[in-house]
Amino acid sequence: LQHHLQDIYELNIPHNVNDFLITSHALADELDSENQKSNLKEKLLLRQDDGELSLSLYLHTDVVEKMLEDDPVQNLHEGNMQDFCLALEGVSHFLYLSWNASFDRSVTMLEMELQAEIDKFVMLVLCLEKQNRRAEPGKLRQILFETANYHKELGESERQRYRDASYFAEKYCWQLESDYLNNRGRQQLLQELRQFYRLTQMDKLSRINRPN
Repeated sequence: LQHHLQDIYELNIPHNVNDFLITSHALADELDSENQKSNLKEKLLLRQDDGELSLSLYLHTDVVEKMLEDDPVQNLHEGNMQDFCLALEGVSHFLYLSWNASFDRSVTMLEMELQAEIDKFVMLVLCLEKQNRRAEPGKLRQILFETANYHKELGESERQRYRDASYFAEKYCWQLESDYLNNRGRQQLLQELRQFYRLTQMDKLSRINRPN
């Protein structure tokens, strides 16, 4: 997943997410700087001290095992899509934070969630294409954004952040679907995605909200 995302966005990341991956729930709770024990199956754990950033990516062992046993990149279906999206969200967070940190750019949680939602849509589209399949127009957006359920342990501010990220991501993915997936070639789509990835949060929201 890391290599696929790096190819899409032309990212040069010297770190391998496997070196930061943990699957122990007990260890994730111990490393959580927020000291919040949870039943989440995916979480990027962060700690910043004296200008140095420490991080780990927690994925539930069931998610990792299911990804290894039934690779969605090779055969995507309803039975492995949820685990695929969970794993992809974690890798997306890891890459986005790592890339921005390499330029000493700060990021917000909303930025990370927004990018992860877009990454899910793009990767699902490309996986289906790789498998010589194509989703009906609007079908993936409906699955990702209109039927989303939020974890019951999330606080109201976190829940609202996810809602905002989902709203803006769906709007942007609709633009991608309308402007590129239906009418233009792959190279134009990649160019748009790479430009968008490098924008600030304010510029991303302005781009999403621009008049049609």
